[in-house]
Amino acid sequence: MKAAKHFLILISLVSLLSCNNNKLKIDVSDINLSLKIQRFDSVLYNIKTDSVINYVPDLQKQYNEFFEIFNNKIINIGEPDQLAYSGYLTKFLTDNIIIEVLEKVNKEFSDFSNYSSELELAFKHYKYYYQEKPIPNIYTYVSGFNQSIVTTENILGIGLDKYLGENSEYYKQLGIPAYLRYKMTKSRIVPDCMTAWALQEFNYNDSTDNLLNRMIYNGKIMYFLDAVLPSYEDSIKIGYKTSQIAWCKANEKDIWTYIVENKLLFNSEFINIKKMIDDAPNTSFFPQNSPSRTGVWIGWQIVKSYMKNNQEVTLQELMKSSDYQKILNYSKYKP
Repeated sequence: MKAAKHFLILISLVSLLSCNNNKLKIDVSDINLSLKIQRFDSVLYNIKTDSVINYVPDLQKQYNEFFEIFNNKIINIGEPDQLAYSGYLTKFLTDNIIIEVLEKVNKEFSDFSNYSSELELAFKHYKYYYQEKPIPNIYTYVSGFNQSIVTTENILGIGLDKYLGENSEYYKQLGIPAYLRYKMTKSRIVPDCMTAWALQEFNYNDSTDNLLNRMIYNGKIMYFLDAVLPSYEDSIKIGYKTSQIAWCKANEKDIWTYIVENKLLFNSEFINIKKMIDDAPNTSFFPQNSPSRTGVWIGWQIVKSYMKNNQEVTLQELMKSSDYQKILNYSKYKP
């Protein structure tokens, strides 16, 4: 009888671990979603630059809100009804570098089907959790190296000239540092899109701004990526090298101890939050071989621990919650 009890306990533990490991592994094959991506970059590529103004009415009609965003938020040339507009648009499209980049993008992304499929799968996962939420209209564009991703309530735009590879000569000429160039690759397109969409949908609006809140808020965004990109490696989702993931895992306890012992957890100083959350060559509190954004990584581990130890909490409830102290307390996080 004792052996039988031990066997039943073992089965229960295995079932629990399986539940934890597979919580985000869901079947979305029955979700009806056909994602359409409009190649606005190709439209720009095919405009005859000696008669740019003739294309504007059709562009306004066909692309409507996105065309307005492109003009005002991406390349910053103003509205089509402004006197100088046609000259600005012509200047943009006849710039030698822009011509080169349009050709480069047209070549590098001639087949966008793989990214379309991956984005469609990601938004099927999103639709699984948020059935009533609208799916954005997606556009690709060339921005003059201005904007990687733009979002509104109904639009998601992808600046393909920001994903030409870390060794792109354009990025080096622009003086973009290596730690940022590392993430300007094709593999980042889908994670960047879903991160931007999460930031659009679940914005940070807490009245108290401290490191704990920022860490767990960003941890929630990362957990959202776990949910919509379940097949992606952690390193791709957070934009780390595999060696940087390994560094974080090896030093997780020391990072957490440093934050707690130096009373940074509830620190509201902007510079300290920035050092732990923002992109940089490394996290300046730690050795030079540390990655940046270690506060985001720790927040991610806290949120994963919280969801593992509170199986009844849904993704929707997690993303809605702004009780960051409660999430920390109930996470039972002990690296």
